[in-house]
Amino acid sequence: MDPVTAKLMSAAGAAEEATYVDDVFSTFLYDGNGSGQTITNNIDISGEGALVWIKSRTQASASHCLYDTERGAGDVIFSNSDSAEIADTNLLSAFTSSGFSLGTGSAVNQSGEDYCSWTFRKCPGFFDVVTYTGNGSSSGQTISHSLGSTPGSIWIKRTSAAEDWCVYHRSIGTAGHVRINKTSVYTTNQKFANVTSTSFDVYDS
Repeated sequence: MDPVTAKLMSAAGAAEEATYVDDVFSTFLYDGNGSGQTITNNIDISGEGALVWIKSRTQASASHCLYDTERGAGDVIFSNSDSAEIADTNLLSAFTSSGFSLGTGSAVNQSGEDYCSWTFRKCPGFFDVVTYTGNGSSSGQTISHSLGSTPGSIWIKRTSAAEDWCVYHRSIGTAGHVRINKTSVYTTNQKFANVTSTSFDVYDS
């Protein structure tokens, strides 16, 4: 082997392993069994951090259940409701290195029901999830994130009490926000400002 070829092969071997879409995002369908089960979607949730979203495909009125590694398995919020966080380990019971485990709760694992799950793994340039404590300041509060790029959309839910969702999207800017749990979705009440690759500001207006 000539020296040039050897050098190229050495450099290639030292290259950082690429991250692909199926490493950080999964849509996974499963059947409920009512007795607990482990969902293997090949996403490293426990090691990397993620959000898991579950919805019954059989019951149109069933809630959209959201879980994330920042709050911990068992703590659920609902994207179709303004209700506070609920602690219930009978629903999603654990995060694993290749998916997540379910308890016996009917919202996520009722026998005879069909479900869909979406998993968003933390990854620079793709997705991040953070928690923070509000300060009630009218001048705003800066929230840091690790996305490493300017977010296209930001979703916020108060977990300690009932409160509408607040959603920013770059297509509508910071002049207003979207409430995904309402039928009157958009409001001009400003909640977001200064959205950057490292942080964004929130207002209690």
